[in-house]
Amino acid sequence: MTWRLLAAPRADPAPGHARVVAAVHGLADNGTTWQDLAALLGAGYRWYTVDAPWSGDPGRSLTDGARPAEWLRQALADLPEPVDILVGHSFGANAVLDHLATRPAPEVRAAVLLAPLVRPAEQAPHPVLVARTRAAIRQVVADGLRARLGPRAAHVADDVLAAMVDKAVARVPDGATELVLDRLLATPRPALGQVNTPALVLAGRGDQRLAGVRANSLTVMPAVEVSIHPHYGHFCHITEAAEVAAECAEFLDRVVPAPSPTGPTLEVVA
Repeated sequence: MTWRLLAAPRADPAPGHARVVAAVHGLADNGTTWQDLAALLGAGYRWYTVDAPWSGDPGRSLTDGARPAEWLRQALADLPEPVDILVGHSFGANAVLDHLATRPAPEVRAAVLLAPLVRPAEQAPHPVLVARTRAAIRQVVADGLRARLGPRAAHVADDVLAAMVDKAVARVPDGATELVLDRLLATPRPALGQVNTPALVLAGRGDQRLAGVRANSLTVMPAVEVSIHPHYGHFCHITEAAEVAAECAEFLDRVVPAPSPTGPTLEVVA
């Protein structure tokens, strides 16, 4: 598994003078999804990104691979330095949740979960929910394509855009739908009540397919802060990047203060 170091917007901080981030993307996405958020948070962070097994890379399959938490645990072991902050989007956020629920050692200092896939405890996994989830997966892939196009999407002919969506959906790895359903139907679960890692959950009322207001059910985590916005969609880290970056910065400055540029200060006793 190969991690990539995102280029810092300014001079890369020296080792020991940056908060180290490992970022995990969602279904049929890749590590480039973090470029805007990383740039907005600034050079005080060092970002590692990876193309997970559920990326849209040709030939990817999830039918015989490790579970998301197992994969993430192995991938983190390959990083060249300890991680301070885990960031995950959509299915990647669920991989982070599952990883934290195993109470790994060493533990990260904080987590940011963007639009995690959540089923409230009172919503039984009936066939209608399963059918809606399957349809939602296709729509989320389409939303991701539109988010990346940004204003250009308005100038793309409908038939061309539909063909682009079909092509993007075709890149969803084998076994992905079943794995997403498995993790969606498993939340919330008792193990999350033991996760003491400070975590920020960001979701939006505009994301009614897989996340949205259902993210409130993650308040079972003792050190979680859940923030739901009326205008955030599933890809808020792209479409509302500046706002997401501001929320992340405020949270991380509180729970993972930036290292001193000059090292620890010695107290002089007269």
